[in-house]
Amino acid sequence: MAGAQGSASAKVCRDPFSSVPPVRVGMKQSVVRPPTETDVARLAGVSQSAVSRAFTPGASVAEQTRTKILEAAQELGYQPNLMARSLATRRSNIVALAISSLENPFYAQVVKELSHRLAETNRHILLFATSPEVEADPALERVLSYQVDALILTATTAPFELALHCQKAGIPIVQINRASKLPGISTVSGENRRAGERVAAFLLAGGHKRFGYIGGGVASSIGKERQDGFTEHLRIKGVRTVQVAFGEYTFEGAAAAARELLGSAAPPDAIFCASDYMAFAVLDVARREFGLNVPGDVSVIGFDDVPEAGHSAYDLTTYSQPAAALVAEAIKIIDIRIARPQGRAIRREVRGEIVVRGSARVPIG
Repeated sequence: MAGAQGSASAKVCRDPFSSVPPVRVGMKQSVVRPPTETDVARLAGVSQSAVSRAFTPGASVAEQTRTKILEAAQELGYQPNLMARSLATRRSNIVALAISSLENPFYAQVVKELSHRLAETNRHILLFATSPEVEADPALERVLSYQVDALILTATTAPFELALHCQKAGIPIVQINRASKLPGISTVSGENRRAGERVAAFLLAGGHKRFGYIGGGVASSIGKERQDGFTEHLRIKGVRTVQVAFGEYTFEGAAAAARELLGSAAPPDAIFCASDYMAFAVLDVARREFGLNVPGDVSVIGFDDVPEAGHSAYDLTTYSQPAAALVAEAIKIIDIRIARPQGRAIRREVRGEIVVRGSARVPIG
């Protein structure tokens, strides 16, 4: 009986289907809560506002004080509550990135650089993979379902409705490597037209007579700028005909375009490609399918200077478009537009240069 009375205040619940030890119900248990800013402030001997500033990028706090706060936070296992902070500041420290060409090594570089640069200021990427074939991709329509501070678009464009909603919500949009005619959208790109001009001059100086250009898509604004710079400089120098094909910025598309040009009655002895990724396909087709010597029979020049361009398999001469510089400018634009939401769209251009390797004849003299 005594045993029965003792069990009244602490029943034992057993689950016959579980190997977990029984849990006593009704007995008082200690609750462990996560440490707070107040706990850190108390241990470090500083104010709560000092703790808040220590974990806010760019906030002013003495280095000695910051060290004490960080040591106290580490001892307690404290992590700042980013969600609560975003509610207070109305900033999530999240930047949405919409991208459609992850197989292209240039855009993989952009993602890597953007991730690193944002992490330096405790910001993060929310990635949206879009389709290049769909004009109003459903993935982009979901952007506004999240609390993001800005939207970066690369290898894709913003539908008018999304651009309008972002503008009303005060969310800046920056397009990397893509022009935009929509109001309020800022852009940062390489020097596309100048690049085309300089590549044309380089190939002319190498003694070439027949020229080809492989662009992305017919509607690609940046591809059109590169093509215009290339063909216009050749026209000024007396070259009347440039063979043009389009590879849609894909490996397979560029391979088909290369077969079209190299299989023509008068194949070009120099081909400028609107991206390194397409140039890789052209090199493969020229060597393996047509048995051509590069650069003896045909010179091939790309655009971007991705790391793979320097590999011995390609050794590609190209025009550089530094991903790190593009990303740095995009982040600067975001910060400016967040500070001045009603400001005008910003246009920035990043300079590059011809990177000479072994896929094109080198001018003599």
